[in-house]
Amino acid sequence: MGFFDEPSKQMLPSAPTLEDHRFAIIKGTLSSIPVLGGVFAEELGLVLVTPLTRRRDAWFEDIARRLRELEDRVADFSFEDLGNNEQFISAMIQATQSAIKTHAKEKLEALRNAVLNIALGHAPAEDLQAIFLNLVDSFTPVHLQLLRFFQHPNPVDGARFRAERWVSDQATMDLLSRGLILDTRPIAARNRDSGESLVTGKWPASNLGKQFLELVTNPPQLAGK
Repeated sequence: MGFFDEPSKQMLPSAPTLEDHRFAIIKGTLSSIPVLGGVFAEELGLVLVTPLTRRRDAWFEDIARRLRELEDRVADFSFEDLGNNEQFISAMIQATQSAIKTHAKEKLEALRNAVLNIALGHAPAEDLQAIFLNLVDSFTPVHLQLLRFFQHPNPVDGARFRAERWVSDQATMDLLSRGLILDTRPIAARNRDSGESLVTGKWPASNLGKQFLELVTNPPQLAGK
């Protein structure tokens, strides 16, 4: 038997685990960035795998727990039936991708509430549902806070938004451009700089904005949870 015919004494590699796949995805993404070499990508991947997994697991556990609560409180609602609900599955995938990317409490709550409402069948048409989930992904917590403030103004939040005018003004214009609020200013004042913060005006939620808020608000069956 020749040297190359001798059976190898090396252990055969085991089947790749799910964790291996996660690491490969992160490493591949980082390696595609020109500034980062393979070694740096691998090191950064090792740093990120655990927190990304932790975020994903915490998200799944929270959603599963609340869905079980809904099963106990809502007649004819079944946790297991959701596996056949394509609208819910698509929403869950989209929301999960967004949830892993953020640590912001307001955004995570909005994504969670949207998923729960969709599971209950309390959601707009699928295209609008996807648009709303994309908005949560692109918005900051300030966008969500402002939209709720415009629906229910109060002096405490008003003072805070005026003090943070450079952020709140931009967020207000973003909400307006997405059609979530209505512009009640006179036509002549709409393209003119003002010394006042935009939140001093009235910006009622549009019908689209109200639908958005309904989707990202905790279902009444879980009020207080």
